[in-house]
Amino acid sequence: MDPGRYQYFEELFHPQSIAIVGASEQSALFILPLLEANFPGKLYLVNPNRDNFHGLKCYRSVLDIDDSIDYVISAVPARLSVDLMDQCVKKGVKTVHYFTSGFSETGNPEDVKLEEELVRTARAGRVRIIGPNCMGLYVPESRVTYFYDFPLESGPVALVSQSGAFAVGIVMLGRARDIRFSKVVSFGNAADLDAADFIEYLAEDPKTGLITAYLEGVKDGRKLFGILKKANLRKPVVVLKGGRTVEGARAASSHTGSLSGSSNIWGAVFKQLGIVTVGTVEELTDTMLAFTRVPKPRGRRILIVSFSGGSSVIQSDICVELGLEVPVISEESRRKIHEIVPPAGTSTKNPLDIPSAYFSVDGISKSVNIAASEDDVDVVLFELLDRLPIFFKRRNALDDYNVLVKNLVDSAKYVRDTLGKPFLVALPPSFYEEEGRKLKNLFQTEGFPVFPSVDRAAKAISNTLNYYDFIDKEKSKKF
Repeated sequence: MDPGRYQYFEELFHPQSIAIVGASEQSALFILPLLEANFPGKLYLVNPNRDNFHGLKCYRSVLDIDDSIDYVISAVPARLSVDLMDQCVKKGVKTVHYFTSGFSETGNPEDVKLEEELVRTARAGRVRIIGPNCMGLYVPESRVTYFYDFPLESGPVALVSQSGAFAVGIVMLGRARDIRFSKVVSFGNAADLDAADFIEYLAEDPKTGLITAYLEGVKDGRKLFGILKKANLRKPVVVLKGGRTVEGARAASSHTGSLSGSSNIWGAVFKQLGIVTVGTVEELTDTMLAFTRVPKPRGRRILIVSFSGGSSVIQSDICVELGLEVPVISEESRRKIHEIVPPAGTSTKNPLDIPSAYFSVDGISKSVNIAASEDDVDVVLFELLDRLPIFFKRRNALDDYNVLVKNLVDSAKYVRDTLGKPFLVALPPSFYEEEGRKLKNLFQTEGFPVFPSVDRAAKAISNTLNYYDFIDKEKSKKF
């Protein structure tokens, strides 16, 4: 990336001054979160019809602000957008984010022309546009946010999204699942800056280790695919493509004015580039978690620890169908496990289905350690049930349960830290929600990824392995 362009994006994501034009109750979504986040820069409000809002002075226009302005958020009606851009050009503003809608996404020819005029005015004045029809930037490091209760801790994940509400949902899901973000941008209609521009920068951003994107359409496919190719060789890129069906494409067109294109073409290009593609919000967040919380495994051989014989059969099928391997545990390891738990009602070949081991404080942890130590095991996927405490409560043995859980956590640490193998937890939701939350928080606090099911965990780890295999093949071509 050209150094000048890189510097522009550095300044964009770390603004020293922000002006919100159209400050009112309707735009409080931007004002109040910035105040609550203690944005360290200068915050100015513009509304010619008000003297102040939430204790901040309101200026009549951006031209009345004595200070320089890095970033403007526009919440004025679309009909006033070009006049605002004229003011921003005169003021020397670097970027204007138009939260404002009513442009090309409506399909109305007059609205399309208005967006084109806005872009012409901006380019003539060397001002960049985010949007219109979008939520803009969320940068925890800079205390730039556009929604309440967004985490202010930074993380390695970047999200580029055409939809603002979609981005809000992903950030909040991430908060619940211990995923944190370096930068999030909602860019809407992409009248000027588009997904390719942001991804090109994020590929070089040292604060970003994983690039994710929600895309509905693209105006310059060749540009995007070229940038994706380079970016994916530097760090993983995960894409959720909206508008894969005729009905979805129709919705995308009315949402951000995007032309989705053929899903077959998108799929073929993504496969060629080694891009990880996901089909749902759940798979997107699962894959984020796997990339950021699961070290690269040595291979695809997985040890499944299940609580149900029936479930273990289904789980084995799912793993194999996803390209994972479920190796048989050696006779020696099985003999050691049977010294801990009786053979009756158990299966120790893999999956490890030994429910009776849960009724001693160290039976399951010792069994896991033995099986995980096998050379043919690369990953451990442990199914934990939130109904487990009820068995101990009914016999007034909660102290034993607490020891059992501690031993399980210690076992997970042994697998991860001593054996050097990833340890994934599957915690299916059920009736005992409070117990489930406690278990989830316990393992997340220790840095272990927690998934809602074995199959979702398996899909996520398979996605990461597919990426690593692609990169390894690309590297081998150079020698």
